[in-house]
Amino acid sequence: MRRTVLLLVTLASGATTNLAGQCEPPRPADAMTAVHALNQQYIDAAREGDAAWFERHLAEDVVVVLGGGARVLKPEFLARVRGRTSGYRSMTVRDVTVRVYGTTAQVDADAPWERSDGTRGVSRYIDSWAWLDCRWQVISAQITLLPQPDGRE
Repeated sequence: MRRTVLLLVTLASGATTNLAGQCEPPRPADAMTAVHALNQQYIDAAREGDAAWFERHLAEDVVVVLGGGARVLKPEFLARVRGRTSGYRSMTVRDVTVRVYGTTAQVDADAPWERSDGTRGVSRYIDSWAWLDCRWQVISAQITLLPQPDGRE
């Protein structure tokens, strides 16, 4: 009797591959760990203006709703990241919640930031990730600018 042994390799994304090179979606706990790490990378890329990171991690048909309400697709979002003249002095993340639903995950959090010109604010965001092509990709993002303590938006 012939026995086949499957060797599974766990990838940084939380996925596993077998000897045949087939990719399996990550288990929920592994997905949560991977998406948490990707969320921090997302914030770092936003702070640094790293368009290359977004090029790799946004799905081709991603929809991003910016803080002012504009709805943009991937090419315009990347152009905005590349063309941003006022960078961020700081941007952190707090109150992160990751929810995994099979091959999708949702992240919501607050991102306090300060621009190089001294402007400060907090963006609340919700990003939806999907397991596509054997990796996590952002399929939608919604950014809401929270009102300033003095009532300004």
